Amino acid sequence: MQEYFQLLNDYYDKIYVLSVEAAVTRRELFAERFKGLDYTFFFGADKNQFTVEEVQTKGLFNETFTRQHHRFSKTMKHGEIACSWSHRMMYEEMLAKNYTRVLIFEDDAVPDEKMLKCIPEILKETPPDCELLMWGWDKNGMNNLSTRFKKIIYHIQHSIKQLKWDHQVISNLYAKPFSPHLKKAGFHDFTYAYAINKSAARKLVQLQTPIQYIADNLLAYAATKEIVKSYIVYPQVFLHDSLPDGTARDSYIR
Repeated sequence: MQEYFQLLNDYYDKIYVLSVEAAVTRRELFAERFKGLDYTFFFGADKNQFTVEEVQTKGLFNETFTRQHHRFSKTMKHGEIACSWSHRMMYEEMLAKNYTRVLIFEDDAVPDEKMLKCIPEILKETPPDCELLMWGWDKNGMNNLSTRFKKIIYHIQHSIKQLKWDHQVISNLYAKPFSPHLKKAGFHDFTYAYAINKSAARKLVQLQTPIQYIADNLLAYAATKEIVKSYIVYPQVFLHDSLPDGTARDSYIR
């Protein structure tokens, strides 16, 4: 696997791995799985080190905006605020250090050894104007007859004010074909493996100041609103480490 990790080392100016101080076991697992990858652990906001009231008072988090953006008008959990804040911190550091392209992992990412072999082709197919590339993701990867029917229903629901997603988001909800290993991104879950360039970082910081989007919803919104030129790797090269029931191991957001 190391030869393929080296391609990522060469392509990206910096590789961050988001973690929290207490997640020692997760970092050990990541180190075992990603031998040969040149990365730095990034310790962001820990939900045990602040209260929701504190970040609201300081203007770091805006619950009103969060409810406006959320499909079901929900606010963010304590851990979701920490996660979103941590990702914004990485964007801000990227800009401060003038990196052009950055690859971001969360410490529960897992490489798909079979798909790693596709990295050379993926990098060749990545267009010069790509601002966001999701190396790992979930949901809405297929666009077929069933999804087209769903979009018709969603368009009707939005027209009668029963759905917050607007017509542009609905039209771009599902990934669309682009190249042998890439698709144009839709509205996808997870932020455990993705890459951004400098222009994307600037836009994401602006959208996330104050904090108002769940981390993966921020990327999904930016992609479907075409604020950021976004693609997914299809199929995923990196997977999400989870328990047999599908839940994340020792999730930070719970």
